[in-house]
Amino acid sequence: MLATNTNNVKNYRPAPLPNPADIKQLDFSSDQLQGFIKHPERFPLQIKRLNFWERHKLDMNNPSNIGLTYASTQPQKLGSILELTVPTRKDTYSFKGKVVAIKAKEEGFDIGVWLIDAEDAPKLRIIEQICHIELYLSDKKYREGPFVSPEKITEEWIGKFASHFPVN
Repeated sequence: MLATNTNNVKNYRPAPLPNPADIKQLDFSSDQLQGFIKHPERFPLQIKRLNFWERHKLDMNNPSNIGLTYASTQPQKLGSILELTVPTRKDTYSFKGKVVAIKAKEEGFDIGVWLIDAEDAPKLRIIEQICHIELYLSDKKYREGPFVSPEKITEEWIGKFASHFPVN
């Protein structure tokens, strides 16, 4: 028999997820999907579906206000809890989220994941901006040569695109 703490049951609040009616209408082709950040396809992202015993340990009482979309060759099941890992030059960052949207496309799937922990939201915004800036810098170096200034390119990207990242 599983032991449960009934004191926490009345305080339990499920993570706020996008309205199911809106999920069906998600346009994954938009880089500005409301409340979601689109992970760039050319930047590595590791996905691990958590097992029951791993999900059971998660605190679902501090819901986030942001999600992440990514392209995948593998489908995910709605409601699955995933651990998303983003490797950067200096470190690796992990986030846990719930699959709230899936859209099949010719070359695979678009997956929408809503973060479980509100404390991860600011970190995700920063890490995703770093991913986008790194690819933007790489593209600029390819087109304009290896001597472009990373600082100027970063400022240029921030001026053009930073406002498109969700803040709430």
